[in-house]
Amino acid sequence: MTITPRLVAKYRIPGIQYALRDGGRFDRSGPLPRLLLKDQDSLRVYELGEDLELLAAFPRPAPHESAVNDWVAPDLSFVVFQGKSSYTAVHRDGSRMWQQPFGAWSTRRWGHAGFAMAGPYRETQILLRLPSGTVGKSLFVVLDTAGNVLARNVLPCGGQERYVGLTWGSEGYLTGVHASRGGVQPTHYQASLVCGHIVLGKRMTAPAGQPVPPGRVALSTNPSGTGEMSVDEGGRDVRWHRLPSFEVTAVLRLSDFPAAGTGDCSVHDRPWISCRGGYVDADTALVTLHNSYDEARVLMFGEDIWEEHSHWLADPATGELLGRIDYPMRDVESVWLLGDGTWVTTEWNTLYRWSVQDGAR
Repeated sequence: MTITPRLVAKYRIPGIQYALRDGGRFDRSGPLPRLLLKDQDSLRVYELGEDLELLAAFPRPAPHESAVNDWVAPDLSFVVFQGKSSYTAVHRDGSRMWQQPFGAWSTRRWGHAGFAMAGPYRETQILLRLPSGTVGKSLFVVLDTAGNVLARNVLPCGGQERYVGLTWGSEGYLTGVHASRGGVQPTHYQASLVCGHIVLGKRMTAPAGQPVPPGRVALSTNPSGTGEMSVDEGGRDVRWHRLPSFEVTAVLRLSDFPAAGTGDCSVHDRPWISCRGGYVDADTALVTLHNSYDEARVLMFGEDIWEEHSHWLADPATGELLGRIDYPMRDVESVWLLGDGTWVTTEWNTLYRWSVQDGAR
């Protein structure tokens, strides 16, 4: 069975296919989804409505320098750029607000910034991770928008060899701190920000209280926060879990799809389920099949071949396969879910935004 998606909007953005591969990303925190695109000279923020609207463009503090990361203030008034040796805050007009060096320790991999809305007038405060100089501990400093240090926080977790990040809730309130390292179970703490000081609360093994089962990758959480979707690392199945227990409530196996080379799987030879998927809305999930890499063509003809892909809709309550999405264009590969019932795909210089047709489920 095929499902024809509804085209919600089409945005023409030169080079979008490559821009998303080179660090572009979607921001789902606002009333409308945003698209953040970076190039050698600037960071641009677009709003995805009926049309594409450029909300802000921030010149880089050092054009052509390879930036590691960037964080946009909630009100879009400035950006904190992470370069090779410092954080730099830049206004929309390109003027520098302040600069914070890293010191002896490189944060190229582990840097992090967050924004808190503090005080009765909701002033913006910036939390930056800096080297702590102490094994197993992490340092965050709190700055005002002028760059003045308001507080220093040494946390008993992380360390310079681990990623340490902050989790934010509604209204800009700090809700948690998490530390992770490849191959090691992440550590999570409940947390709050009190007068510029990070106060750690209960330690948890995962935000929902349970770890993701070994050998699985978490894809997304449903809109109500009561369910999680995960995929097997080998691409053999998708599972839906009840939170916080992580009890399995539904399973979609690779064997539940049509046989490779037949029917709606006619474009596939040795498919596997990829990590490109998640909840479209509370009642619908999107699952992506990828083909195995065509080693025969590489060995015989020196060609770099990656065969076609397909997107499917499934019922997260039962794991039932609803059908393959039949796009009007051929071989749609990458997909990004926006969390509002829509998803986007790319084709050269165009971004397409889709939703499920009314009555398609």
